[in-house]
Amino acid sequence: MSGTQPRFTGRKRRLKTPWSVRFSDVLSEGVITVGGIGTIVAVCLVALVLVMEVVPLFRSATVQLLSERETPWREGQIVHFELNEYQTMGWLLTRDGVLQTVRLTPPSEEGKGTEGSAGGASFDVVQEIKLDTGAEITAVSTSTGKSDIVLGLADGTVRIGDFRFETTFVDPIEIKDWFTEQAHGLSSAKLKSPGDTAIFKDGVVQMTSQGQYRVQKLAWSLDDPIEVSGAPIALLDHLPQNNNSSGIGPQENVFVVLTGDKQLKLGVVTEKKSLLTGKVKRSSEIYDLPAADHVNEPAFVLLAGLGNNVLAADADGNLARFSIRDYDDIQLAEQVDLLPDSDAKLTRCDWVLGRETLFCGDSEGKCSGWFQIRLADRQDDAFAERKSSDGFALIQAHQFPAGPAAVSSFGASSRSRMFLVGYETGACSLFHMTTEKHVADLEPLGSDAVKLARIAPRDDGILLEAGGKMAHYALSPGFPDITLTSLFFPVWYEGYSEPLNMWQSSSSKIEDELKFSLFPLISGTFKATFYSMLFGSPIALLAAIYTSEFATRRTRTVVKPAVEMMASLPSVVLGFVAALVFAPIVEQIVPACLAAVFVVPFMVLLGGFLWQLLPQRISLRIQPYRLFFLVPMLFAGIYLAYLLGPAIERWLFLGDIKYWLVHPEKGSGLGGWLLILLPASALAMLALDSYGIAGYWRSRVALLPRSVFSLIGFGKFLALTLATLLLAVGVGSFFDFVGWDPRGTYIGEYDQRNSLIVGFVMGFAVIPIIYTIADDALSTVPAHLRSASLGCGATPWQTTLRIVIPTAMSGLFSALMIGFGRVTGETMIVLMAGGNTPIEDWNIFNGFRTLSTNIAIELPEAVQGSSHYRVLFLSALVLFLLTFLINTVAEVVRLYFRRRAVQL
Repeated sequence: MSGTQPRFTGRKRRLKTPWSVRFSDVLSEGVITVGGIGTIVAVCLVALVLVMEVVPLFRSATVQLLSERETPWREGQIVHFELNEYQTMGWLLTRDGVLQTVRLTPPSEEGKGTEGSAGGASFDVVQEIKLDTGAEITAVSTSTGKSDIVLGLADGTVRIGDFRFETTFVDPIEIKDWFTEQAHGLSSAKLKSPGDTAIFKDGVVQMTSQGQYRVQKLAWSLDDPIEVSGAPIALLDHLPQNNNSSGIGPQENVFVVLTGDKQLKLGVVTEKKSLLTGKVKRSSEIYDLPAADHVNEPAFVLLAGLGNNVLAADADGNLARFSIRDYDDIQLAEQVDLLPDSDAKLTRCDWVLGRETLFCGDSEGKCSGWFQIRLADRQDDAFAERKSSDGFALIQAHQFPAGPAAVSSFGASSRSRMFLVGYETGACSLFHMTTEKHVADLEPLGSDAVKLARIAPRDDGILLEAGGKMAHYALSPGFPDITLTSLFFPVWYEGYSEPLNMWQSSSSKIEDELKFSLFPLISGTFKATFYSMLFGSPIALLAAIYTSEFATRRTRTVVKPAVEMMASLPSVVLGFVAALVFAPIVEQIVPACLAAVFVVPFMVLLGGFLWQLLPQRISLRIQPYRLFFLVPMLFAGIYLAYLLGPAIERWLFLGDIKYWLVHPEKGSGLGGWLLILLPASALAMLALDSYGIAGYWRSRVALLPRSVFSLIGFGKFLALTLATLLLAVGVGSFFDFVGWDPRGTYIGEYDQRNSLIVGFVMGFAVIPIIYTIADDALSTVPAHLRSASLGCGATPWQTTLRIVIPTAMSGLFSALMIGFGRVTGETMIVLMAGGNTPIEDWNIFNGFRTLSTNIAIELPEAVQGSSHYRVLFLSALVLFLLTFLINTVAEVVRLYFRRRAVQL
């Protein structure tokens, strides 16, 4: 029937969702799920890679006994033993002048008695030479990591020589032919696999992992005798030769001896090569050292690495230091007790690598490290009574745990500050001098004293002699120069007056001490973050509040896209502009820039109060253009700060702020105090107005006409501004009167690329991120909350402060934390404008280095697997953990604010 309506059956008709929509939902959900899980997995994998690279830094050292053999010499017969870097051969020198080159038999060949062996399964003698010394060798001096040697003889002469291993690579055919010609019954088949060795001519050949044949042999030279004394040479030490590669100027060899008649003498041998004839002219001078009453009978004589000091110590630990800066006027500089408050005897005294730190071991098994510092750098009571003629003092900087018995031997590494200590009981321990780390203990060979202790040149092996046996160990020391203490706490490095946090990862010489403290880098990271957020976050938040709560829709559509466009500027461009444009300009107008920090906000606020003084009919008519009313005030503030800059520099900074900063003893510190006291005073006046004055005067002037009310408010603003200035000047003058000068704290020496520049440019870079998120958070506040507040009579400003901002606090906090993370991980701006100086001060006029920039600079040059390489990965892990911790705390705080906002 037409026109009739369908009868309602009571059943609800179900609408079917199109298959395309369902497919899109499922696909979107899958993509989002996979993407989220993938992101979490990727972050976890990054953390895992960092941990895998960092864990080896803290693994313990391993020591494995490779072989143990009888020594072919009598006890006390040899005077020196040296090992090559591949631990395949060595050379030894006996008292009667016999020089032997020996091959260390691999453990697989032990006991086979190969042809040419000496003493059964001990050493294979490669070459034996009788040196023409003319007398018995009574003293030997070598330098760790160097090939030069000085011999002291029984006839009172000294011989200067050079003993080094020379490496060549030979053709396999030559190897085969030579073995075939020999009658030793030894063939080239002996070299079947990498690492195999055999005697070849007057050296040792080894097959490398690349299948090459590497031959090493000992090359040596010995100069003519130098007459020193008529008595035998009892003790001897020397400095490594001053190698002058240019050939211009003389080369010096300096040595010190103690003769058999107890005389200390200094020898200086000068060699000069003629550029025309090529002949070398050598001359020598012998100087007598003055007597030291403090030292009874020297048991050790030593020359410091810089060639300016001679040390003589007796068995009781009494040490005399002689200054030899002027050979014609050698003076006793100071006398030191190496064993204070102890009845022990000094049993070993020698240098570690670099010849700056002195190792001392005593009869109680105690070990310590000593080096020089400048007395003027230490003003504490402990050094008040120290006296020296040259202004330096030898101090005990490192102390190690006592061993099981007296120290009987010592061996220093030629690559690091590690050293080996042998004891009378046969025990042996490995330490690191700078970090004071106990690296490892070695299995004793027996109960006899360790007489010889050597660390292989590559720190991968150890040789010990005790009780007529020689033990060869494989060593994997790990990273003894890295400990948690050295990474995050002060360490006492050579030559410094106190423990310091320092980062110095490169050096021109192996003897120089590398320093891997992360504290300056962490400090620089927080410094960059602090100054950048100090500049960027207030501007970004205030801009978000303005566009969200006060700007018209038309203004908002212009301002917000313009601010967000700032995020499109690449960091490298901002860093380039900061380093090459801003930094030189700011350097010329530093006082004006400092004045702008205070003058520009004052002028903007002044513009706001002047706006209130306008007649109401005019202000309502130009209300949409009030932003443009403040722009002239902004530029007026910048120009006024520029004009006031020279005057402020004359009034507060002696007419030159750079000179004022580096001379704390001159001028007044008031100018520095004002930089921090003016903001603090302004906050104090704001609190006084909000919680004191406002409640008192508003109830009395609330019924006055608008023009009078605005005029009174303007007068109050000027009065509080004057009070702020007077309070800052008064407190700053008081601090200056009592002697508190801010120079050297948050202000100090001016560097062109500094925290002020980075704070401005990086703050500029982070403004768009904070602004966008904060603006979105403010915009999501429900409109009925604003309406309710305004309906109750609150002003828009009161509504914003007491209703909108608390409600959007979780979003505002998230904006700050995201900006914080952006600044913490920033690299290019800090790299180009931060100065890259790894220091830990908070001087706004100085540079810094952050964790991220340090990784970017040094990781491409770091040797893979080295301490430097792994510490850089540790830096990345620390940065990862810092950001993770900050984000976790931020999320907890955000959720707290969100729970409070939900209650509204």
